[in-house]
Amino acid sequence: MIRIGLLLLMAYAAIGLVASIIVHFAATAGMRPGNSTLFAAFHIGIFPLWLPVVYVAWKLTKGIKEPSVWDFGWNNAYWKAILSGCPTWLKYMTYGFFAYAMVSFVFFVITAPTIRQPAGVAPSSAAWRNFSGHWMFFYCTGLAVLTTAYRRGPGELQARCPNGHAVGYTDGFCSTCGARLITRDMPH
Repeated sequence: MIRIGLLLLMAYAAIGLVASIIVHFAATAGMRPGNSTLFAAFHIGIFPLWLPVVYVAWKLTKGIKEPSVWDFGWNNAYWKAILSGCPTWLKYMTYGFFAYAMVSFVFFVITAPTIRQPAGVAPSSAAWRNFSGHWMFFYCTGLAVLTTAYRRGPGELQARCPNGHAVGYTDGFCSTCGARLITRDMPH
């Protein structure tokens, strides 16, 4: 049953990713892809996906220091763990969308108009372009994390020592039994 739920969430993430890519290309062409209601729906649509994604990421990264604000969310061991079961192309696509979202945000801050729009008015194409860059990253990351969970299996989200004890991905030895962890399945 959990695997079916993961498949449904993966489909949700894939649909959100494709829709945000379409919106992004339309906005880049200078179009306003929709009204403020659709704009809000894209924002809110990430949350039903990210509640399970955060839980799965938490299970995958037990024993790894979480990324801090000062390193802009980047911790190599953390990202290796949450993307350890997804295909290589999806891993690099996630990294690419992360970089693109950061560059897009800086570009938006530099070029955004300072005039506020009244409530209910459709966001500008620049706003659609900027936020769709972030939506692409969030939906892609959600898809990658859920794919990792699906491919590993719900019971195999956390790394284990040869004796079956839960360990962190960066541990050298099991804290429960002391077993050396050289041969365990490390994320690449």
